[in-house]
Amino acid sequence: MKKILYDNQMFTFQRFGGVTRYFADLMYNLPAGEFRFSMPMKFCENHYVTVTYGRKYHKLSFPRNYRWRRRLYQIANSQYSWAALRHGKYDLFHPTYYNPYFLDTLKQRGKPFVLTIHDMTFERYPQDVLIYDRTIPHKKRLIAEADHIIAVSENTKRDIVELLGTDPSKISVVHHGYRPVAEAASQLFEHYVLYVGERKGYKNFFPWLSAVRPLLMKDPALKIVCTGNTFSASENKFFRKWGIADRLQHISADDAQMASLYRHALCFVFPSHYEGFGIPILEAFSNGCPVCLSNASCFPEVAGDAAIFFNPNDAQSMQDSLSEVIYNNTLRNELSAKGMERVRDFSLERMVRNTCDVYRKLI
Repeated sequence: MKKILYDNQMFTFQRFGGVTRYFADLMYNLPAGEFRFSMPMKFCENHYVTVTYGRKYHKLSFPRNYRWRRRLYQIANSQYSWAALRHGKYDLFHPTYYNPYFLDTLKQRGKPFVLTIHDMTFERYPQDVLIYDRTIPHKKRLIAEADHIIAVSENTKRDIVELLGTDPSKISVVHHGYRPVAEAASQLFEHYVLYVGERKGYKNFFPWLSAVRPLLMKDPALKIVCTGNTFSASENKFFRKWGIADRLQHISADDAQMASLYRHALCFVFPSHYEGFGIPILEAFSNGCPVCLSNASCFPEVAGDAAIFFNPNDAQSMQDSLSEVIYNNTLRNELSAKGMERVRDFSLERMVRNTCDVYRKLI
């Protein structure tokens, strides 16, 4: 039986997030009898490991701020990763993020490693990267050194090749797999459009909101429900200035509430200029939510003909597409049916199977 070693980089850092959800779904669904895995770690508050898959780890109660706690976790957990890399018996290493701390040890032991690239957002939008963030150079180094690369979409693969000159034969595309995570809670809002995630820069939220503001002014019952970070003071200032502060609702939703938000929304909208994959699209599809998307990046690849697309640089296009979806029941029902069919192409089983095909090439 072949052993895959994963590290705890992102599981120490994230309590929620697409990267750790991806790795948890991968690790805990590897085919029994052929592969087994190890992820050495003592402290963890990651939702997907501790709740979704029910694994037990230690948790500190102090300090109360998680950013401080995770720093302590990083110091403690790093020792377990080092020990496993140096002395553990494994056939292949799959890091969960881009810190290259392990390279020298792997070379000494002659072990291969696979690197998953979720997106090239930092490389496409370096102006949004904090000055002390080392992700870009770290990722570039690991892409060059990796024995094989997994890209989560054809669009991400093209970006790696275009931006870094990587040999395309070194990259395999393995789409994310999706699994429903919870039964839906009761309905939380009425007559609303759903927006999920961050709202900064390339996410294009404020240009989109400005474009659809006339619809909010025309329809006094229409609301925009947002998840992700709570509204900042500057955001609330914009909402008041535009006269729509009472139309924007924020919720910090758990899994059951997220399922409800998708299920009862007039549509889910994703106006971003760039994403590596876009898991919320599959979440919307799975819950029968009509989807209205930017025609940029990986979105056409993921959604196919199961969504309405708009030009994210054209205000009229953004307004018209949203209006077409939310006021056309026939179209919404059609999109809902297509989405529920489309999501079957992105099963968790397929993601695991295709990832294991990559592993088999190297061990």
